[in-house]
Amino acid sequence: MLSIGAMKGGQQSYYLELAREDYYLKGGESFGLWHGQGASDLGLSGVVKDEALTRLLEGFHPTEDRSLIQQQQYKDRTHQPGWDLTFSASKSVSVLWSQADEATKNTLQAAHFAAVKAALNYLEEEIAVTRKGKGGVDKEPARLIVATFEHHTSRAQDPQLHTHALVLNACTDANGKTGTLESKGLYQAKMAAGAIYRAELAFQLEQQLRLTAERKESVFEIAGVSESLIAEMSKRRAEIEKALAEGGYSSAAAAEIAAFSTRQTKGHIAQKELMSRAK
Repeated sequence: MLSIGAMKGGQQSYYLELAREDYYLKGGESFGLWHGQGASDLGLSGVVKDEALTRLLEGFHPTEDRSLIQQQQYKDRTHQPGWDLTFSASKSVSVLWSQADEATKNTLQAAHFAAVKAALNYLEEEIAVTRKGKGGVDKEPARLIVATFEHHTSRAQDPQLHTHALVLNACTDANGKTGTLESKGLYQAKMAAGAIYRAELAFQLEQQLRLTAERKESVFEIAGVSESLIAEMSKRRAEIEKALAEGGYSSAAAAEIAAFSTRQTKGHIAQKELMSRAK
């Protein structure tokens, strides 16, 4: 599953808080990792650092005292920082991850991240563009700057393997010049990118762990994972379905509204404690 949301200024604190190395060592979420040709062009690789991400979200070079974009102030808004592309594994994959030994967990996470990168590479190679010229009439291929943050639980603290891929509204082109990203293509290619993610994840799991992926409507689930266990570890989905039932709604748009209205602040509970609860 892939969802896309426009980021607001200052939201980087949420991702960075979960990504701090000291928190990770205490059993929290994984640190962030850079991805994209644009990131490489700016000398970014490996772990995402607080200052670099903050500067990029504001439209500035991560290490140099210069802007990557034409800074403009609008009457009711400032620079659009970027977009949060959230790739979520199917529930059976997350439940399997929660019950697995350490080696299998690592393999599942590697398969998930390989699928995320496959979808991001598709967006970069086939979709992403930046506007050039007077009035932005000319479009050129864009090289993306992406900060990826892997998380393992939902807001209800259920197992939920997912990655926030923060696609920054700053990019490079083939000539090394910088600019902003046109977001329209990201939204138009959402379904295709989500399908690539799911297909690659299923392939990786079948190849690496010899699991069987069974199609279920537009997604897939892993054969043999207990339905009752999936239901038990789906409190977040139950919250959304309850809100829909109470309002008498069933559409996808209503589900998105229900997901937002029932959203809670995500607490910080060490993974070892969460996994001991799930056993």
